[in-house]
Amino acid sequence: MRLSPLPTLHIYRHLLREVSYLPPICRPYVAKQIRSRFQKHKYDDAHNPETKHRVRRARHDLRFIWAANNGLLNNMHRILLHVFGRTGKRRSELIHGLVRKEPPSDSDELERALNNEREARTYEARDGTLKEREPDWLDKWDTQKIQAFASSQGRKNPPLSPRPQIKSKQVDPASRLPEENIWGRPLAATLARSKLRKEYKALVNRILPPVARTEWDMLRALATGQADKGLWEMPPRRPRAILPDGEHDDGKKTKDWDWQAYATTPVRSIERGRSRSQRARTGEEVDGFYEQGSPRGVHRYTPRLWRRLFAKIWETTPTIEEKPGKGGKSDIVWGQMTKDVPVAVAAHAVFFEGAPEVSKTSGKKRGRK
Repeated sequence: MRLSPLPTLHIYRHLLREVSYLPPICRPYVAKQIRSRFQKHKYDDAHNPETKHRVRRARHDLRFIWAANNGLLNNMHRILLHVFGRTGKRRSELIHGLVRKEPPSDSDELERALNNEREARTYEARDGTLKEREPDWLDKWDTQKIQAFASSQGRKNPPLSPRPQIKSKQVDPASRLPEENIWGRPLAATLARSKLRKEYKALVNRILPPVARTEWDMLRALATGQADKGLWEMPPRRPRAILPDGEHDDGKKTKDWDWQAYATTPVRSIERGRSRSQRARTGEEVDGFYEQGSPRGVHRYTPRLWRRLFAKIWETTPTIEEKPGKGGKSDIVWGQMTKDVPVAVAAHAVFFEGAPEVSKTSGKKRGRK
């Protein structure tokens, strides 16, 4: 007798199968994340509450990816945000590369860095003596680079950013520290340092990290329609397997009415998956008055729609471009879609025949009385 597969293995296979229908540019990263998560918790106790929570999360992610493949635009946009590092684990990895200090190139530079770090940790105590605090994680961050990048993002202010907006007063965390405590005394060095760490952590939480120039150029090509369609074109869905009785498992077979569920559970809970707002996520077949409307938020993926999706990602993605001959200085370049006014053709002139010419007239403006 052949045993049925374990539920977690069943979900794992379904996830990898559903990922195969994503755009080719998204598949490697999403599939790698799924494999690494399942391999990491392969030998966990199945009765552990955390394991049960992960299984429920995996079922949710399966429905999420299925809905994205079937035209739910918001889900596909969130997947693209994860793939290109605007949210999720990849964003954390890019942030780590942004905030860390560059290693010194020679012994002289190393000695200067050690002296500067020692001076930065030295402070004057209340009794007037000089003391040196213990190093912390903020000492490993390049605060000047963080402030420069936050200033650039604050000026750009991407309208579709998934992170909170950076205001001008938040660029310099040191300037936001109070000079006195609630008793009117000078702020203690330990408390000032903890507040400074909190301000930098809040600032980095708002940053959209840069990507490599090659990836940024690829995003620009996808947003402008110059990339090969093999990067974004989704493969057709394979037909379902044939059951032993010769019928296709297409999900359209008549099911017996579960009257016990309707007798013990509110109807709104049973038929929630058949509503217009949830049908795109559940894929349930509907009949009766449910057929009067199509699922909400579902679109048909076209080349134009893909360009708009990638344009939203590109406008929130920066890259660092080195300045040649500027002593290692660099520029922060953001994606920007040009919105040109369409040029009217000669065939449109017939609509304006006989229209009066509008000219600027010089007249006195009437003020309020």
